[in-house]
Amino acid sequence: MDATQIILIVFIVLLIIIYPIMISTRNKKENQRMQEQTNSLKRGDKVLTTSGVYGTIVDLQLDGDKKIVTIETGTDKKKGYISVDAYAIYTIFKDEAEKPVEKSTNGPEKSLKDENKDEIVKDENKNSETNDSEGEKSTNDSDVTNKAKEKENKKK
Repeated sequence: MDATQIILIVFIVLLIIIYPIMISTRNKKENQRMQEQTNSLKRGDKVLTTSGVYGTIVDLQLDGDKKIVTIETGTDKKKGYISVDAYAIYTIFKDEAEKPVEKSTNGPEKSLKDENKDEIVKDENKNSETNDSEGEKSTNDSDVTNKAKEKENKKK
């Protein structure tokens, strides 16, 4: 065996040993996050389930060692209720203005619209500031031109 084969074998053995350790650490962190999220559930929380159902928690029940959550979905005349295991909750939305607690980058569509409005307002403010400063520049330019003409007239 030459040196390259030995290095390759050592590298493969190290990967075989390190990979399970890395995976178990990641799984522990994910399990801990899920446990914390499940324990923090309360009535009135707006949630998204792993199956894509949006709703509001209306009831929490302990059934043995399982936590069952009843979620109200829909609005007004089209309300519905669904009971799921607490671990089926994917994300908790704290507030319409806040972003979701975990994984999702944006809240409900309202939050996206609000964010877009904020961006548009910021852009308009920047544009108006730019226009104001351009207006000042043009005023200043005309003042400079007028002063230059006055100097020329005085010289004559």
